Amino acid sequence: MHTLFFRLSLALAASGAIACAAANGPMPDDSSAGSTGPGPLVSSLQVETSADSIRFVLQVTNTGPTPVTLDFTSGQSFDFVVQQGGREVWRWSADRMFTQALRTETLRPGDTRSFDAAWVPPAGTRGEFVARGFLTARQYRAEQRAQFRFP
Repeated sequence: MHTLFFRLSLALAASGAIACAAANGPMPDDSSAGSTGPGPLVSSLQVETSADSIRFVLQVTNTGPTPVTLDFTSGQSFDFVVQQGGREVWRWSADRMFTQALRTETLRPGDTRSFDAAWVPPAGTRGEFVARGFLTARQYRAEQRAQFRFP
């Protein structure tokens, strides 16, 4: 059975059916800040700083009475960006690759999905920053922002 799976995986990879792409494309522009698109999704962003790192948590909750289906165009579900003075200084997805696959995820009424990541700023990094957290679902391009100070 494992041999059959391995051969099938090799055949798919050779045919190009399995692909990856870097996630360095544009995220929603500022006009979508705080929006969640149609439907009952509510999102929030928490930023937790420590002596040497920052942790980001984006939460998305279905507050409606019916399930919400999220459509994704790749293996990426979220992203985090850190800006200082309007200039991007870090993007979670910048050094990652994601499968190119259409997929869906369903949030039942009352369900919350959390996405988290950590950033270890380079030595000497300090000051005021803006964190942006994004849900990358096609029909729910939620974005939340939070200001924070480091260290």
